[in-house]
Amino acid sequence: MGKKKHHNEMGNTHPTSPLYLPKQAVAFFNANHALIACDADFQEILGLASDLVKPNTPLSQILLSCVEQDQQAKPEEKNNQVLDEWLYFLGLGQPVVFQKSNQLLIQLRTAQMTDGGLSLIVSDASSCLVGGLTAIAGQLQTVVESITQGISLFDRNCNLVLCNDRFLELMDFPRELGKPGTPLADLFRYNAEKGEYGHGNVEEQVNERMALSYKFEPHYLERTRKNGSVVAVNGNPVQDGFVTTYTDVTARKKAAEALEEANKSLEKRVGLRTVELQAELLHRIETEERLTKAMGKEQVASRAKTEFLANMSHELRTPLNCIIGFSELLKNEAFGPLGQERYRDYSVDINDAGVHLLEVLNDVLDVSKLETGEIDLRECEIDLIDLMNSSYKMIVYRAESQNISFNLDLPEDLPYLYGDPRRIKQILINVLSNAVKFSTAGGKVSASISLSDSGDMCFDVVDRGIGISPEDLVLVMEPFHQAGEALTRSHDGTGLGLHIVKSLVDLHGGTVQIESQLDEGTSVHIRLPSTRVIDKKVLSNKPEKITDVGKAGTKPGVQSLY
Repeated sequence: MGKKKHHNEMGNTHPTSPLYLPKQAVAFFNANHALIACDADFQEILGLASDLVKPNTPLSQILLSCVEQDQQAKPEEKNNQVLDEWLYFLGLGQPVVFQKSNQLLIQLRTAQMTDGGLSLIVSDASSCLVGGLTAIAGQLQTVVESITQGISLFDRNCNLVLCNDRFLELMDFPRELGKPGTPLADLFRYNAEKGEYGHGNVEEQVNERMALSYKFEPHYLERTRKNGSVVAVNGNPVQDGFVTTYTDVTARKKAAEALEEANKSLEKRVGLRTVELQAELLHRIETEERLTKAMGKEQVASRAKTEFLANMSHELRTPLNCIIGFSELLKNEAFGPLGQERYRDYSVDINDAGVHLLEVLNDVLDVSKLETGEIDLRECEIDLIDLMNSSYKMIVYRAESQNISFNLDLPEDLPYLYGDPRRIKQILINVLSNAVKFSTAGGKVSASISLSDSGDMCFDVVDRGIGISPEDLVLVMEPFHQAGEALTRSHDGTGLGLHIVKSLVDLHGGTVQIESQLDEGTSVHIRLPSTRVIDKKVLSNKPEKITDVGKAGTKPGVQSLY
């Protein structure tokens, strides 16, 4: 009863009142689109017979009854054809509007339910859609003119209902073709006559496009016009017609083409670079193969050199020992005077030459062993004071013969050094003899041993001799390099001494630094790491002090104190 009263109040409300609420009704259908139930107003609004609101009534049968009531249907249209169109639009979620004999406009809309069924909502749309599509077009004209896209609306007969100026501008149509009621065929014909569709019969081109338009199917295409502009055309059907939007995508199209061209260029460059990389890789592989072969040859040559030096060591040392031994006897006149003073001088020269040649041979063999890694350190605790004094005695005669003063600075309580005594002595002799060799007559050489603040063992040898030029200083520790020109150099030697010194210091984990100025002298600084320095107080047993290579006996009981 309350519902009936509400209905009467609605009937007394004027449709144009802002308080007007459209009358609605609803019906529910199962997954097979058969009626489940509906409210009382559903039958009344649609004007259905009682047998059409019984359960299990097909949706299509209810809609067909509405189609038969539609006053807007054209005489030539068949009911089943219109029904198919309604079902199509309802399936898309779009509303369907028809006009009853009492001039009321009824809107139908479906909504899907979770169980697969659907609901059919019926509402009185008279106040909203008075005048049909034409009235809607009039109400939308102001709106569409403010849209930046072109827009056109055609009715079921493909006659223009409305369009905006942007549509005429984009498609280059004259203003008279934008009047409502203009057939779509006239627009196609105008384009065909201008050659927008290419060469061909104008009427055939028009008929072909009209046939597609009458299908009222959604479509999207991009048209490149004669002036080079590109327009995206997007058409969608609506009830009693279709609406189409037109968008100028020229800039976007050009950007896409530019991007595609850039991608092609990049792909081409990548392809070329790939070819270059493949060629480079092939070249590297070939180079590595050549280097591998060269290294193999070098290894063979190195082995041959090592074998040669090993053989020559025996072959040369044996006669040299004889030469040095017999010349020593002759020099000292061990078995009586030689008689002639020149013979004694000759024996001295022979002895000096033999000793020098043996030193050269030993240097060459040492370099060879260092390069092949065949030198192993025989390490023990070393008394450096005794070792330095022993080394000093071997070169002091030469210093005195050249009137060179030699100063030794050795601290009294110097820790032991853990290393190879023979190699440490070799280092000291090389450095000291170089200082004497390159000092001028009446010069001065000083040598010292000390501990640095960080606990490293330092050897410093300074002379005031001829010095080394800056360009030679960076090369003096390279093998066979000697400072000064070969023709003007007044000092003998192989150029291996400092190279051997650096290699042996490296084996002990130390560093060598040389400072020199031409005609002012040279300073050699050797530093061995603190891990090789052993305080005498921490030794539980006194180790045997190693003072010379010949006294390097068994290693003390302390194995490793660093």
